[in-house]
Amino acid sequence: MLRRKIKWYKLFENVQQLDELFSYRPSAVYRSMFGEVLLVKHECGYAAFRNKCPHQGKSMEGCRVIGDSVVCPFHHYHFSVQHGRGHGLYLEKYELRINAEGVFLGKEGWSWF
Repeated sequence: MLRRKIKWYKLFENVQQLDELFSYRPSAVYRSMFGEVLLVKHECGYAAFRNKCPHQGKSMEGCRVIGDSVVCPFHHYHFSVQHGRGHGLYLEKYELRINAEGVFLGKEGWSWF
């Protein structure tokens, strides 16, 4: 039976490595084996999204974080940090897991097992 499954990928050895990305900016692009990931730091912690604006497919690199919104650097569309929705569109959001073993990104996929 085909079912949804989250596969976890290790991005950083610890949260300090993640935090170093945000020393002078609220967002950073991380290049991974399955594409570019937009990492943002906000009031409640961290969030991860696919680095592609759903409006015109442009990169979100250089975006701003205002309150609980990620703001597209090109057209100033606002997307929720919590779920990625905004302007009738949504940024594809990834799960982040931070624990003693490191920082992990969860990518949803399909599996037969």
